[in-house]
Amino acid sequence: MPPGGVAVTAAAGVLTTLLVLSINAGRFVTAPLRTAGLLWPVYLGLLVLGVAALAGTGRWRRTPVWGLPAFWFVGLGWMPYAWRVAPDPEWASREVLLLSYCAVLSTAALLLGRRASLAWWRRGWVLSLVLAGAVAVWEMTTAQHLWVHPWPFQPRIAVATYGNPNNFGIVTLAMLVAVLAWRAESRSRAVRAGLGVAAVACAAFAILSESRSAVLGLVLVALLDVSRRLAAHPGLVRATVAAHRRVAATLAVLVGMLAVASFVVPALAARNPLVRMIHAALQPETAASDLFRVRVSLLGLRYWRESGFLGTGAGSFEPIMWNDPASGIEIEANLHNAFVELLMQYGVVVFAAFALLLLVLVRVWWTTRLAARLRPRVGIVRTELAGHLLVFAALGLTASSALTLTVWWLVLANACACGARLLDLRAPRDRRGPQEVSAPGVGGSAG
Repeated sequence: MPPGGVAVTAAAGVLTTLLVLSINAGRFVTAPLRTAGLLWPVYLGLLVLGVAALAGTGRWRRTPVWGLPAFWFVGLGWMPYAWRVAPDPEWASREVLLLSYCAVLSTAALLLGRRASLAWWRRGWVLSLVLAGAVAVWEMTTAQHLWVHPWPFQPRIAVATYGNPNNFGIVTLAMLVAVLAWRAESRSRAVRAGLGVAAVACAAFAILSESRSAVLGLVLVALLDVSRRLAAHPGLVRATVAAHRRVAATLAVLVGMLAVASFVVPALAARNPLVRMIHAALQPETAASDLFRVRVSLLGLRYWRESGFLGTGAGSFEPIMWNDPASGIEIEANLHNAFVELLMQYGVVVFAAFALLLLVLVRVWWTTRLAARLRPRVGIVRTELAGHLLVFAALGLTASSALTLTVWWLVLANACACGARLLDLRAPRDRRGPQEVSAPGVGGSAG
């Protein structure tokens, strides 16, 4: 490593952690920067530092690393057309500005994190959990909230810094993915114990959000982690149960009894968020809401076809829908599907670049399945990649409009970082190039 290389790598790691935290902090960071007129200088400065951090290292050559900036360049090249055909200049300007923030910050995070290691991403997510968790506990205990007025949800339900319970519940899954990966690589009992508590907190916040998508995602993330453990230690469950049959049976009975009691004992059921969530899911309003999401997605696809497949323009769904007497939608609504929103508004060219990036990440995940069975670290990063892709899909399909949420693109950038690291780990040692530097306190290489 060249002189000063360790210092540059450490600085890039710290900036990665702070960037992940600041994106999750939302207006706690953006409001003072905007007031001081420093929003763009800080954002562009981070991007320049990211480019400088990777210059001359060769780490940018992995497809997941240059694939994300390449997608944003395609979008930038298409933006004049998307702006020209947009039906409402004010809506178009707002969306282009928000997407610009997303492009700069997600690319800066990816480049800085690539110079350092995945450990710094994980630290950022854990610090974000501390911040969001503190805000959520304050909300649930005081029935007060930060920035959403008037309050449209249950008085004591939390949204933290994310504006919506669905968004909060799903983003906690990205935190959980990072926590589980860090815990799997750590060799310190104290660190593993602390991260175990953090994992429980993530699961609790996901459940307390009362978001069906978050709870389903929680189950899937847990299954990913269990599958990784079983692949790394075949026969572990059978051996453990055989050695401790009575303890295992007793624990199974106790857990089963507690689970049943939480649903059937009135005093416990009244405080069980899963009961409230199931009850809400069975209401006619919930079915109508789910059907509404399908209807607006189909409407977006119709507008895309009518545009000649080239897109209806930036920020165009709502203005077009409001002025369409045949829309069948009688209320103000967002598209609730970021994938359809991107396709509809920016057309097949931009969406093809986006889909290609996702296919690259899925291919990396698929082609490393055999290596994951032989090398535990590959399995850890591979599971982390799958977890972030799962969160990215869940938030994109659940949030009212994830397209302009910086945290949505941050999750994709983290997935790209995982994909690049997987390619490093899969390559023969003499072809890997410069190795990542781990964060202190993480066993082995943190990447």
